[in-house]
Amino acid sequence: MSRAPLNLPRLAWRYLWARPMLTALNLMLLSLGLAAIGFVVLVSEQMEQGLRRDLGGIDLVVGAKGSPMQILLAGVFHLDQSTGNIPLATVSQLRTQPLVAQAVPISLGDSFQGFRIVGTTADYLGLYQLSLARGASWKAPMQAVLGAEVAGRSGLKPGDRFHGTHGLASGGDEHEQAYEVTGVLAPTGASSIGSC
Repeated sequence: MSRAPLNLPRLAWRYLWARPMLTALNLMLLSLGLAAIGFVVLVSEQMEQGLRRDLGGIDLVVGAKGSPMQILLAGVFHLDQSTGNIPLATVSQLRTQPLVAQAVPISLGDSFQGFRIVGTTADYLGLYQLSLARGASWKAPMQAVLGAEVAGRSGLKPGDRFHGTHGLASGGDEHEQAYEVTGVLAPTGASSIGSC
């Protein structure tokens, strides 16, 4: 007695056709699994691009006494409370070192509607390759350039004034002296306010 050769694709098709609910469940689970894998790949790619953008051109971070991780998270990624500021004389001393190509100081601690106010120099704009969409860069103390997201959410534009608050939490003590908005940055995905 001879047997007919086994036709695997035909057998699989009959099995799937005989159990439609199980087939639908398997297809749904396969689709969800592929979607989850795609989501993880996209998120990890975007996180990697963000890390590269935020760390681009930064070889060393100098900060006040505290946790090195906290200094990095606060100073570079703006994700943690600042450990405090170092003296301006220390920044000047770093700039005179022959192995230091550029020193970009930042001062953190205040905010506006939950967005950090970053006290810095114009070198900060060059370090992150930021460009202005409207207005001009700051020229004097208490002038500020807003990020695109900050300007969009607050409705502020060049010529307007705002008061910063101490700390990151809303409802903090408000500064008496107001900042003057001199410009708005082109959108980049970052959300800090830069000021002089």
